[in-house]
Order: sequence, then structure tokens, then C-alpha cells
Amino acid sequence: MSSDLKLHQLECLVAVADHGSVRAAAGRLGRSPTAVSKALRELEQSMNVVLMERRADGVGLTPSGTALLSHARLILGQLSRASEDVAQAAAKRGGTIRMSVTPWLMHGVIPAVVRDFREQRPDVQLDIAEHLGGDYPAVRNGQLDFAFGPSPDAGQERALEIRPIYTYSFAVVCRPGHRAAGARTIADLRGYDWLLSRSMERTAQAIRALLEDQRDEAVQRCHFARSVSAALAIVRSTDMLTAVPWPLIETPDMRDRFVALDFDAINDEITTCLITRRYEPLQGAALAFLETFWRVSRGLAGSPDGATRRIFSMVEPAYL
Repeated sequence: MSSDLKLHQLECLVAVADHGSVRAAAGRLGRSPTAVSKALRELEQSMNVVLMERRADGVGLTPSGTALLSHARLILGQLSRASEDVAQAAAKRGGTIRMSVTPWLMHGVIPAVVRDFREQRPDVQLDIAEHLGGDYPAVRNGQLDFAFGPSPDAGQERALEIRPIYTYSFAVVCRPGHRAAGARTIADLRGYDWLLSRSMERTAQAIRALLEDQRDEAVQRCHFARSVSAALAIVRSTDMLTAVPWPLIETPDMRDRFVALDFDAINDEITTCLITRRYEPLQGAALAFLETFWRVSRGLAGSPDGATRRIFSMVEPAYL
């Protein structure tokens, strides 16, 4: 197997994986389909493996192709960031910070961090996505600079640097006027539908047990929304229940719009972490943003503002 990989070959691999066909990839790259096919063929020959296979719906990756794809994204991402860093160093300005943020931190902390950072670095563009779950492919492959989210799922530790920040627990949430608003135990919630924004494996054990006990093929009690905002919008207009971090429900955006139910049985703790790539220290604007985050979050933890105090009363710092 040769290690004589060329950047244009990796670009073609990523483009075909993203667009599903050689023709679409060629259009995206501004090259001819013949040139893209040739680059992929040469890449397969240099590695002595089959990377692509034709399928009814286009072109797909083999297991070997999938394995190489994550490395290709990381290499191309690092080169792109290197070009940005050089340009920024020359101009002493500019650049984009790409991150994903868990919802409670997005509502409770990040707005103040962004306000402060924008005053320092008006030249930097921010690209912020919502983060759910414990999988971090966009951090691993270089599409994101970092993420704020729960501890990663097993198997990612070798590629990621994990720094715990806060721990918290969950509240069951319903709309005002809901029949379950006066529930005293988790058992009182039998018979209601749930809309969860986390996988069942990451849902509080007491809620999992309640839903498992009600498993019925004729009536589905558990549903999923891959956005906390979407889940809460639906819960606010239906009799469905959900579970959200306590600090999120204490934010001004949420506090008066929902009823939070506190049960002793729900005592699972989750840790919000800063997730970065291992062996790739952050630099430039991304590092400056995180420095602002640490400074502002420590200041918020001691804030005299009542709303801010309520948020931080629901978390335990893990970074001090």
C-alpha cells in the first residue's frame, strides 16, 4: 500500500461522499466527471483497496472508503484552517469560529460570552449550531473547532480532548395547566406521551423505566425531536411531557412558559464538557473565544442578577 496520497484525490473522495455521485461531485469541484473518476481510481490504486461502489441511488463508500473519509475531512479541514490562520496572521484580523453548543448553555451562558467577544473581535464571524447527544463527528473531522456538550459516547476518547465544565440534573416539563402539573411521583405520569430530545440511552433512568413499563405496540408513548427548541414548542401546545436540564428551565426564555416537576427518583447527573480535537491545540480567534468563555462564565456564576443566580444554582462547576 502506497502512502502517496494527493490532496485533489481526497477532495474528490469527500465531494462524492457528500453529493452521492461523480457527476454531482464534479459540478461542485468545478472539474469534469472524467477527472474526478480518474482521481478516485488513482486513489484506490495507491492504497490497493476499493473505496467506492455503485448503488441503485448513486455511488456509496465501502468500509475502507468510510474509514478514509474521516481522515480526508480532517486533513482538508486542517489545511483550510491553516490558510485562514496564515491570512489572519498577515492581516491580524478575520476568520470564522465554528462550534456547537448544548441548549442550556446556549440560553444561559453563551449570549453573554458572544456579547463580550463581539466587542473584542468584531472582525470574527461566529457559526453556532445546537448540539445534542454524545457523538462528535464534526469535531473529530475538523468541521467544528470545538463543541460544548455531554461526555462523548464510548470509543471517541482517542480522538478528543474532554474538559468537564458543569454537572446538572433533569426536570420533567409540561405546559401550564397540564393535568400532570401536580404530580408528586414519577408513577403519577403513567399514561402520558413523551417527546424526548435525547436518545433513550441518555434519558434519566426513572423515565426509561416508566416508558419501558408501558411498552405497547398499539400505543407509542415515546417520541423524539432532534431539537430541544422543537420539543418544547410541541410540549407547550400538547399534553406531551419532556425532560430538560434544570438550568435550561430556569433561563428567562423558559421559566414562565413551562411547569417543571421535581422528582427524587430522577437523580441522574450529566456533565457538560468542552470537546476539542486531541493533539491539535486551538489558536487564534477560537482560543480567544474560549478565554472569553471562561472569564464570562466565572463572572456569571457570581452575578447578583436573580435570573442568572437561578441558572447557576442548578449546576455544579467542574472546572474550578
